[in-house]
Amino acid sequence: MTQEYKIIPGQEELLLDAQNLYCIYKGKEGSSNVVALRGINLEMKQGEFISIVGPSGSGKSSLLRILGGLQIPTAGNISYFGNDITKISEENLVPFRRSTVGYVFQEGNLLPTISAFQNVVQTLRFSGKSRKEARNKATELLTLLGVKGRMHDIPARLSGGERQRVAIARAMANDPKIILADEPTGNVDYTNAEVIMGLFKDLHKEFNTGFLIVTHSKHISSYSDRTVELKDGRFIGQHTGEYDITKLGESREVIISEDGTLILPPEMVPLVGTFGKLWDFKVHFTGDLPNITARPISSETTGEPTQGVCPICKVEISGTSFFCKSCGAKLA
Repeated sequence: MTQEYKIIPGQEELLLDAQNLYCIYKGKEGSSNVVALRGINLEMKQGEFISIVGPSGSGKSSLLRILGGLQIPTAGNISYFGNDITKISEENLVPFRRSTVGYVFQEGNLLPTISAFQNVVQTLRFSGKSRKEARNKATELLTLLGVKGRMHDIPARLSGGERQRVAIARAMANDPKIILADEPTGNVDYTNAEVIMGLFKDLHKEFNTGFLIVTHSKHISSYSDRTVELKDGRFIGQHTGEYDITKLGESREVIISEDGTLILPPEMVPLVGTFGKLWDFKVHFTGDLPNITARPISSETTGEPTQGVCPICKVEISGTSFFCKSCGAKLA
C-alpha cells in the first residue's frame, strides 16, 4: 500500500472487513495473559452507522484501536475496500490513517496549548494541505459544527460540548471514509449529547461517512443502523432500532459468522455445557423452514495428546482438547 491505496475492484461497497481478530495483552510476571478479543468478525458497508455496546472490560476500546490501525492485532486480518492493513508497514499506515479514518475520543484529546482553529489546521497541514487550503477547510468545518465564534480560544476556555465539536471537526478534516468514536458523548450532558449525535447523523447523511461508535447509552445507540453487543471479547448479539439494554436477552440473536462459527447468547452457555464442548448440529427442512437439532460431543479426542503451545496466546497445551482453554483458539 502506497500513499494512496486503491479500492480493489468488486470491494467498493465493503468499507471494512475484519476477520478472526484476537487481541492478547501479556500479563505481568506471574500473571496470566489478558485476552481482550476472541476471534472477532465484523463487516461494515460504506456509509453504515454501527454502535458497539458492552460492559467495561469487554474489549470495545481495543477493538476500535485495532480497526483504526493504531494497534496491531495478535492474530487476524483487517481490510478496507479489499486492502489488508495488517500486512503493511507503519510507514504506510500513517497515510492510510490520515486519508481513511477519523477518531473521536471521549476526552476529545485536543492539543491544549493551541486554539481550536489551529487544532484543525494542524491536522490538515500534516496531510499535505497548503496553509491557505488548511485555513479555509478548518473555518468551513468549525462553522458547520457551530463553533466558529469560539475557534480562536484554547480548549480550556471551551465547554465540554464545544471541545467535542472541535474534535469532530478535526476527525472530519481529511474527509475520512469512517469515523471511529469511543464514548463520544461520555463527558457531556444530555443536551450536548443530543447535539453531537445530531451532528453525526447530519455528517453521515451528507458525506456518506461510516460511523462506528462505542457507547454505554441506550439512547445513543438508537441512532445507529444496527447495534452489536460485545462481551468478554466476543460478539454475542446484534440488534436494530431502539432497545432496552436491561432486557437484551429478549432481542439478542444467535450469530453465525461466514466461517461457520456459532456464537450463542450468554444465558444459553450453561445449557450448552462447559467451555470447549463440541456440538453436532443437523439441519432438517420442513418446506423452506429449517429445524435444527443438536447433540453434545466431547471436546476430547482419542488420538495422541496435543503438543507445544497455542498459536494465538502461546499458552502451553496439554491433553487432547480441540480448543485452547485459555483463549478459545481452535487447535486442529
